[in-house]
Amino acid sequence: MSQATICSTFLYLSILATVINAAEPPAVTRLTRDGHFKQRPVWSPDGKSLLFSQHTGDKILLMQWTGENIPVQRIMPKFTLPQCDAAWSADGKRIAWSKVEQTPGQGNLDLWTSLPDGSEPHLLAGDKAGLSHEEWASWSPDGKRLVFTSTFEKNQELYVVEANGENRQRLTNDPAFDVHPHWSPDGQRIVFATSRWGDFELATVDVESLNVTRLTTSRGLDDYPVWSPDGTRVAFTSNRDGNFEIYVIQADGSQPRNITQQPGSDSFPGWSPDGKVVFVSNREGSFDLYQTAIPVSSASTP
Repeated sequence: MSQATICSTFLYLSILATVINAAEPPAVTRLTRDGHFKQRPVWSPDGKSLLFSQHTGDKILLMQWTGENIPVQRIMPKFTLPQCDAAWSADGKRIAWSKVEQTPGQGNLDLWTSLPDGSEPHLLAGDKAGLSHEEWASWSPDGKRLVFTSTFEKNQELYVVEANGENRQRLTNDPAFDVHPHWSPDGQRIVFATSRWGDFELATVDVESLNVTRLTTSRGLDDYPVWSPDGTRVAFTSNRDGNFEIYVIQADGSQPRNITQQPGSDSFPGWSPDGKVVFVSNREGSFDLYQTAIPVSSASTP
């Protein structure tokens, strides 16, 4: 290959990369305007209520957003201890969430379930031997089990437990950190973030065989993965391009696409029942909830 051909090929690839990177992201709608830091927004199965954790001063509260021009409301106001990271069951009848117990010297998280209004609370997973963190639950599609992370065996691993708190099973066993699991809509796999390959990447674990499959290989951090409602894609947070953005990949890890492309920090993605992506961003100077104005599935993938 001649030097001229090499130069021409390089120029073409550079122009192509510029065009791809300059592609307009889907339009977004700002949902909240209070500016408090938020995390893990999760839509109810009927698309009527958006649960999220909100940091207000020294408090962490579970809040819900139900529509424009309607103030966000706190759920479980009777609880005095911080609550965070709620997740809906597939039928919308119960939620799982973590409560930060007051312990000398460090935080201690226990996993609870309740009705959406906080009534009928039930301890799902707590300390087994000393203080530990039980957090970031995700329900199985049939509502019979939940996956979560725990440090009760020292290292942070993924566990599955029945909805009544019985039969806890360890899914992963690696010296690295395995965190932020999310159960696939078909019930067969769980996607999660892991540091077992150095920085945080995404992987799946098969619920039956416990085989782990790597999904991403990037020079940055990939975290907070969530399956799309149809199970064909995964949204996640990544700083692979130098800034924290929301990306979407196919279920096999292919075709990564940056769908936010903003100078602010975009994180904690979640899917609405109709296939939109909600996330937390400080793009307008303070942290609030935003959502793609059109379904990601209707936009072309480079």
